[in-house]
Amino acid sequence: MAEKDKEFDVDEALERLEEINSKLASGEQALAESIDLYKEGVTLATKCKEHLEGVEQELQIINQNEGD
Repeated sequence: MAEKDKEFDVDEALERLEEINSKLASGEQALAESIDLYKEGVTLATKCKEHLEGVEQELQIINQNEGD
């Protein structure tokens, strides 16, 4: 796994995504702030997806090695 992936905490990212979702759902932010929150959410979601795909690949390799 790459060094940057070790620094990425998927649990923290998911918590932040929940916060962003709540703020956007409340509708209390100005348009500019909503756009910034949306952008942050998209970035976090992409990082989570990439991280989880890397974990999935590692598990597949482990399972293949166990089968040998």
